[in-house]
Amino acid sequence: MSSLKPLGNLYKRIVGFKNYLYDKDYFQSLKLPVPVLSLGNLTMGGTGKTPLTDFCLKYYQSRRIKTAVISRNYKAQVKDAAEVDLKREQAAAYFGDEPVLLAERNPQVHFFVGPLKYETALFAMERLNPSLIVVDDGFQHRKLHRNVDIVILDATENLENYSCVPEGRAREPWGALARATAFVVTKVNLVPEAQVEALLEKLRPFGKLIVPMTYELRSLRAVHGAQEKQLKDLQGRKVMLVSGIAQPASFEKSLERFSLQFTGHLKYRDHYPYKSEDVDMIVKRWRELNSPDLITTEKDFVKLKSLWPKEVPLWYSPLEVQVQSQEEEFYEILDQVLH
Repeated sequence: MSSLKPLGNLYKRIVGFKNYLYDKDYFQSLKLPVPVLSLGNLTMGGTGKTPLTDFCLKYYQSRRIKTAVISRNYKAQVKDAAEVDLKREQAAAYFGDEPVLLAERNPQVHFFVGPLKYETALFAMERLNPSLIVVDDGFQHRKLHRNVDIVILDATENLENYSCVPEGRAREPWGALARATAFVVTKVNLVPEAQVEALLEKLRPFGKLIVPMTYELRSLRAVHGAQEKQLKDLQGRKVMLVSGIAQPASFEKSLERFSLQFTGHLKYRDHYPYKSEDVDMIVKRWRELNSPDLITTEKDFVKLKSLWPKEVPLWYSPLEVQVQSQEEEFYEILDQVLH
């Protein structure tokens, strides 16, 4: 037995008791006058929630739905509920990297961050009066009522990691997925088919819609300037990677199919707040390795761009999301929120 199993069981009981209090209405969820969509995880970060959120927001923009996105101010400088302002200097450090990245990709959507999601949602209602609220990472935040709960599961995650923390990486026991409206299984293109099938087999007994999605990198964009190039044209080139994300192995896996030669990968912790001395060290290491290309993730790009020297080429690669099957049914779920 793992030495962490007793702690995992204790955590499981505490979370189970909290859910019991909500299920039996001892604790009340705040119901807003507009529909709420939650996009959440069962495990700790790195499931691919940000690209999926972007995918959903673009759908709602195509329908001209006035949307507000609510996020926690995780590892951000802002302390109180606030609306993301991209004009603010070093906005990613102040508001958080993911809200700023999504705000840059979705200029018609309003983004709000704060310490408590339900209070931030009330703040957004007062400031914007939206037609829809999307809660980023909202599955465990039961204080705020939601109309639809989409839970994201990462196909690259080992099944044993679904034990509760600290034994595994799960925030709740597997049975909590019964609360979900639908499941999105991400990164199905990065693992063998048998591994994807093993996860799907565990999900099917819940009787919910399961939507598999591929996450792919195809192009590189310059951090400074408008240059763009295709990864398929870089076969055999030496590259150095830098990232501060929860699953750096997924970043490498996404690039492996282009037959690049990795000279090194500087890995920082998830949501790492880069400083100018970090940039100096990255550039120094890049020069030492003599790698023609230095590549980072889109999430890191929003934090590095204001610090990055213009004379040093840095490229970022945006993730492209594609629905593999059940596409119409998934859009029906997104529409279901609005009714």
